[in-house]
Amino acid sequence: MTAISSAAATGLSTLLAWSAIGCGGSSPPAGTERGRCLSGGSCASGLVCLSDFCVRPAGADGGSDAGPPASPLVVSATGRTPRTTTWSVNYWQWMPSYGDDVTGTDALMAPLKAAYMRVGGYNNDANTPDPFDGAAFDHAVAYARAIGAEPIIQVPLLADTAGQPPTAATAAGMVTYANVTKGYGLKYFSLGNEPDLYATQGGVTDSSLPAIAGFTPAAYCTTATAYVAAMKAVDPTIKIVGPDLSWQYVAGTSNDWLTPILTGCGYLFDVVAIHRYPFEAMQATRAAAASDAAAFRNTIASVRGILTRAGQAGKPLAITEMNVAYDATFCVLDASPGTVGSALWLADGLGTAIDLQLWTSAVWDISDSNDWALGLIDPARVPRPEYYAYALYAQHAGPQTLQVTTAPAGVSAHASRDAADDATEIIVVNWNESDAPVTFSVTGLPTAPALATFVLPALSIAAVELPDQGAPTVSVYGESQRARGVGPESLSAGPPTTAATDAAVAGGGSGKVPGTNCGTSVVCPKVMLPTPAITTAGGADGGTLTFGSGNDTWQSFTYAAPGQKAPTAALGPDGKSVQIAGGFAPPLDGNWEGVGLLFDETSCVDGSGYTGVQFDFAGDLGGCTLAVGVSFSADLSHADDAQRGACSGTDSNCFGPFATVVPSTTTVKVPFSAMSGGSPQSTPDTTTIFDVIWQLTAPTGTDGGSCAASFTVSNVTFY
Repeated sequence: MTAISSAAATGLSTLLAWSAIGCGGSSPPAGTERGRCLSGGSCASGLVCLSDFCVRPAGADGGSDAGPPASPLVVSATGRTPRTTTWSVNYWQWMPSYGDDVTGTDALMAPLKAAYMRVGGYNNDANTPDPFDGAAFDHAVAYARAIGAEPIIQVPLLADTAGQPPTAATAAGMVTYANVTKGYGLKYFSLGNEPDLYATQGGVTDSSLPAIAGFTPAAYCTTATAYVAAMKAVDPTIKIVGPDLSWQYVAGTSNDWLTPILTGCGYLFDVVAIHRYPFEAMQATRAAAASDAAAFRNTIASVRGILTRAGQAGKPLAITEMNVAYDATFCVLDASPGTVGSALWLADGLGTAIDLQLWTSAVWDISDSNDWALGLIDPARVPRPEYYAYALYAQHAGPQTLQVTTAPAGVSAHASRDAADDATEIIVVNWNESDAPVTFSVTGLPTAPALATFVLPALSIAAVELPDQGAPTVSVYGESQRARGVGPESLSAGPPTTAATDAAVAGGGSGKVPGTNCGTSVVCPKVMLPTPAITTAGGADGGTLTFGSGNDTWQSFTYAAPGQKAPTAALGPDGKSVQIAGGFAPPLDGNWEGVGLLFDETSCVDGSGYTGVQFDFAGDLGGCTLAVGVSFSADLSHADDAQRGACSGTDSNCFGPFATVVPSTTTVKVPFSAMSGGSPQSTPDTTTIFDVIWQLTAPTGTDGGSCAASFTVSNVTFY
């Protein structure tokens, strides 16, 4: 993203001079003037009234100075729908252990007019790292009141404030505290967070986090039934929001928890709620974000189909968590959280949610650390770009929605009438990488407002207000504003000078800049292996194992989390195998350890001709979880390997992807396509592989993470 070119700025300034209807601005350029507008802003056929002058639309004369032609954007005021959708926020990183990024942001949040503030998420479900006790409860409610939002309080299913398994009495106690002891009169409560993840909570990198093994939709209904009965015995007026599923609401597949929950206990919910994060960190590109509104519509249509078939069609539907990506972003792509592209996604998504008449859409989250950057506000209390998407809706979304019947290519628009019913409000997202001249018109009113033409800057959000009488206004937010650390600006003010923008970029602006931390200029030399076999001609050199010969050699390495003892690796008697022994005993300082085979050259293996990694397994995992992965240049820290590493971070944010395996046969095949979770690139680049890894993690449950594995991998090969 760059500053607007001088040529574009010249054209923009020209059209902006035309845009103020009914006021005495500068005359149009020579050759376009056709006399002053008639009474009421009318003109002869084929002309439009701009700045008190009748002019031909841009390009109509075909002259070289006519500027680019404007495309029409037409709003119909004939059919109006009451707006039922609100926008909301999630309250996260309030914990002192996380630095409390929320306190002190209320003055910034209040103007956004968030309808609800959900107090939930994994940390509140597990009461970690800090418990959501009475003092934290009071602080959250006070914050919600300060920003004008109604709280939605999540009761825990994973752990209570003492770290013990919660019960229905735990939930009832929270309602008692809120509405009896404190007299808060809270209306909304929810039950746990993303129960469709409980059986696998934690994952490869840290499965020690609380979870419920074998948890099912039926188990959720059993728990929810007991909880709601106990909670409503305290206050029968409260309403229940849920089940807050993470992603398993895919109709007609095995990944559908919503159908059995709504069929089994849907009567418990006053509002049906799901979460939506369409992309992994390394999928958050602007191109993907620009096409997501269509996917969003399809998702909601599918979910509403589930509600109908489960007999819950009359229930409001809400998105209680949403963001462009669900995980922290080290490499900043052009729609990663914190970027202008992400703000465009949020503006388009919120407009789509309003069109779909959802109950609410709640962004995750209010404020968080810069390594996450999912929040609307950064730790320095500076708004990120997404903040201004919410701000434009807070200022310009009216109570009646209208239909946009025509829009230019690459432009999304969402329209409404203001509360006084004397102006049309349009939130416009220009996804194009070039400026877009757009002529706005409104049909279906007793008297049509005069046409108005504006040039929308590339990759920007605009709020266009077209009054029935008087001059239109446009507020715009894009890369220029982000770079200078300012909010939406009047389009009539024109673009900033290049010098001002360059100075602002040097100072950092606000939010994140695409391309940051995405790697170095390292290009790892690629070699084709003479054979796909890895564990051949094995030997041992002290504690290091070696395989292969010549320019095709591999050597072993071991590693472990801080405070955790690394496993051992010994050469098998056949010279083709690695004997691995390791495990975990509480208390755990970290929950991963592994053994790998490193390609011991200065080049990378071009494995694009292979499907994955294959090996023979023998032995016992002893309750540990095994994952197999490969590392490649983009996920290798440059600090660790200056010749092959293209990741500019450290080991904490440069690591390869894995796939969990459960050996059920002697020969185990792990396709590259099954591996994910790497950083900054989630999935393997099979052309730049430099190691293969077997990683162990500890189980969860009452044993506190104990396990002891002893197994052998042999005949390791690409296949």
